[in-house]
Amino acid sequence: MKRLSTVLAILVVCALANGLVAGGKSDRPLDKDFLVKVAAANNAEIEIGKLADMRSASADVKGFAMMLVKDHKAANDKLGGLIKTRKLGVAAEIPKEAREEMKKLSKLEGKEFDRAFIDLMVRDHKKTISIFENQASNGQEADIRNFAKELLPDLQKHLKMAETLAKSASR
Repeated sequence: MKRLSTVLAILVVCALANGLVAGGKSDRPLDKDFLVKVAAANNAEIEIGKLADMRSASADVKGFAMMLVKDHKAANDKLGGLIKTRKLGVAAEIPKEAREEMKKLSKLEGKEFDRAFIDLMVRDHKKTISIFENQASNGQEADIRNFAKELLPDLQKHLKMAETLAKSASR
């Protein structure tokens, strides 16, 4: 049961990344919608990091995964205040696309898992950075814009590390 909830949480990140960056207005959420979606994505990123720590064959991948867990927990702490002041509810429902992606990942272990995990992290972080850049530039509420600006360097660091891991995994 615990493993299933971990797997489902990972799917949230995948679904957010796949569903939010198609280019349309609703695909690039701003302000309150941004906060709700980022909360779900952070929780999923934490869970996928935990899954990677359990299933990875690489100390580097495990280290990256634990950094993701730590950084996204810290982001959730900052995000919590913004959500609380706006009295927003955060739904835990996972979209179908995310459940399907999680099902695939949950069947993998070792080097096979590492490749799939790192590929997912590269794709998701590229998409997430785009969403955060949009919020930082176009958001209406200054504190939410500042939150997005503050987290962008961490997301860019995650992407750079994932790309480095992807290069070493392809050798």
